[in-house]
Amino acid sequence: MLPMTKHGFLLLALVLSFSAAPVAAQSGKAVRSAAAGGNTQYLVLLKKAEQLRQADLETVATIRAGHVAHLQQLTQQGRLTLAGRCPGADSALGGMYILRAASYEEARRLTETDPAVQAGSLTMEIYPWEKQDLGKRP
Repeated sequence: MLPMTKHGFLLLALVLSFSAAPVAAQSGKAVRSAAAGGNTQYLVLLKKAEQLRQADLETVATIRAGHVAHLQQLTQQGRLTLAGRCPGADSALGGMYILRAASYEEARRLTETDPAVQAGSLTMEIYPWEKQDLGKRP
């Protein structure tokens, strides 16, 4: 058996958690209808950048408030399925979310508009992700 990396474990936990209903409210008919054609969504990993750790508290608070407002806006648009942070001072991974978008390019564009990404305090990795319905028998 291969050793499980932190990211591998995180992905496994995420996949297993999707046997339950999504946590975020789902609104926005246009986004829902675009996602209805397939099960591909986008897993966005947000990694902490060193400059955030060195910034003053006021700057950090401003960046985080903008980041939270961005995630709230994505939720209101029905684009955000699940989101959360990855706690721990020594963790390089700041958080992650599942995003509904029509394409990889759209997912990248939506993530790049995050004030924390724009400020350089978070970097992003985006992966296509196909939701599996584990309740159905093959």
